Amino acid sequence: MVQSYGLSQILDDGTFLPCSAWTWASYSYKGGQGLPTPLSSHVEEKWFNHELLEEIFSSLGYDTAVVDEQAIQLVGEGRSNEDLLTAVLGAEAENVVAVSQDTYPFPPAKSLVRYPGNPILSPIKEHFWESRYVLNAASLRIKDRVYILYRAYGDDEISRIGLAITDGYRVLERLPYPVFTPLGPKEKKGVEDPRVVVIDGYIYMMYTAYDGVIAQVSAAAISLEDFLNRRFDRWERKGLAFEDVWDKDAILFPEKIKGRYVIYHRIEPGIWVSYLDELKFPAPRGRHSIIMGPRSGRMWDSVKIGAGTQPLKTDFGWLMIYHGVDRDRVYRLGVMLVDARDPERLLYRSPNPVLAPETECEIGIPGQAWVCNVVFTCGAVPAEDKERLYEDDELLVYYGAADSHLCVATCKVGDLLPEEIRRKYRGAVYESE
Repeated sequence: MVQSYGLSQILDDGTFLPCSAWTWASYSYKGGQGLPTPLSSHVEEKWFNHELLEEIFSSLGYDTAVVDEQAIQLVGEGRSNEDLLTAVLGAEAENVVAVSQDTYPFPPAKSLVRYPGNPILSPIKEHFWESRYVLNAASLRIKDRVYILYRAYGDDEISRIGLAITDGYRVLERLPYPVFTPLGPKEKKGVEDPRVVVIDGYIYMMYTAYDGVIAQVSAAAISLEDFLNRRFDRWERKGLAFEDVWDKDAILFPEKIKGRYVIYHRIEPGIWVSYLDELKFPAPRGRHSIIMGPRSGRMWDSVKIGAGTQPLKTDFGWLMIYHGVDRDRVYRLGVMLVDARDPERLLYRSPNPVLAPETECEIGIPGQAWVCNVVFTCGAVPAEDKERLYEDDELLVYYGAADSHLCVATCKVGDLLPEEIRRKYRGAVYESE
């Protein structure tokens, strides 16, 4: 979030001053007509307000009315991330410093290892509903089987969700019909990018509802018994999580933390966290925070990021794979670890991608692939059926390749979390219980 707003000046006591053109314009004018945008509302509440900005600039001897005008001009010119001190006020370089989002330079993570039999799922031309692309899949391990709920896109240009049953790698059965289909006007163009967890005997699925205009986070649930007995007409819609907000990439934590359910979701460009007392939607207003944003410059995740896999409980905290997008629109995967007791406390974020488009099906062929240069995950499972993972436990990470096929890659927990991080946070889950 700090990088997103171009924050640049730090006082002697460590306090930072928000000085980007976009900061000034968005808080001076409340994000336009009506209510403030979610991002400006959050930052204003958490960090500062317009009156503080006026006081800062007045104390520096500047006319705030002139600064308003010049800040708006910068935004109009597409220069909203420029440092206001440098672009408008001419501050000396030695008084301006870059503020890093990360508290210290994290050590790199090791890369995922691709399954040599990739892709494990491809479109089936004879099935109208999955004839063009299959991609981003939730994954659920039940004993010795991995159930893959994948997004399918067909001739009618509508997304549905299909089901394949695997041993983790090999497809043992693939149903010839979708198991979850669009319902109602909010989903008329599809249901996309599912992510699932099991809570109290029910599979809860977060997914994107798309009407052709706005993508919104939605939820549905089905009992494990009905799912395993293929009574897919018993999916229960829970509704839109955050109504009328462009929002995607939602993951639900599989257990309560401090008495509340936790959801990560992506209102561009960063990852938000929201809380619910009950699994009822829409979510209450005013229970949101931004936990992670894009990194600046030429980083692999400098434009936007989003949650990927469902949270996996490890001996070190909640482990997740997330996706990041750079200025060339390349999608890569990275690692994040958050505190077992506090989903707003980021413990680790890999400085490097652990998977990037390299193979033919990941890079894609223009005109054939839906979106070239994409690896994108919605689910991972342990290689063995267990609830808590340790450093030697293996993960299977399922990912969409060029938004056209589904692949899988593997790694050990200890490969994703460097030794320094494991040593620092080992046993954190026990402490939280």
